[in-house]
Amino acid sequence: MARLTSFDFLGRMEVASQLESCIVRTIDNYGSLELRVSSNRMAIVRYRIPTELYGPDADGVLVSVMLHVVDGICREIEIYKVDGTDIQHMPDKWESFVPGPGWHSESSQ
Repeated sequence: MARLTSFDFLGRMEVASQLESCIVRTIDNYGSLELRVSSNRMAIVRYRIPTELYGPDADGVLVSVMLHVVDGICREIEIYKVDGTDIQHMPDKWESFVPGPGWHSESSQ
């Protein structure tokens, strides 16, 4: 979980605090996690997914790890392979994506 907060984004410190003290439950076969946060520090984030990690599976197809923040609270870490196939091996190296201004159109915000 620390990798999700290794790059700067709005609300990063509060998100990190929430992730330090949460209860997790696996919710799918990929290993996605439901988060129950005990911290009362609200995270003011720009987007529902303020940060994402991605890296190649053994077959080269990207695996994505997205943090979902709803109403200032970390709710889920979603893990999936972008083509929908089973993950063979979690990536050894991860890249990070932090949405910024102009990331998507005004109509989809």
